[in-house]
Amino acid sequence: MRTADKYEDWLNEVNEALASINMALADWQSRWTFDFSREFSAGTSPNDAAEKANRFWWYQQNKAINQDCRKTPNCWLQGECQHCARLFGD
Repeated sequence: MRTADKYEDWLNEVNEALASINMALADWQSRWTFDFSREFSAGTSPNDAAEKANRFWWYQQNKAINQDCRKTPNCWLQGECQHCARLFGD
């Protein structure tokens, strides 16, 4: 099997994982480009790559509407997120 075929198979699995959580790869990828080829090269599983892409896209969307977490750099949650509140004891 050629590398391109392997990558396409892997990306199809990523797409299926994203679809299972109602995240259309084509829609989000056209807005904010996630580096799937880097994840493939690093040996990231399709499910883990889908999770990383999901967090990346939510982070980008929240940042675009000025609703990104202000406590932790690159946090994908919105506003004063509960995760960061627990981390910082708020």
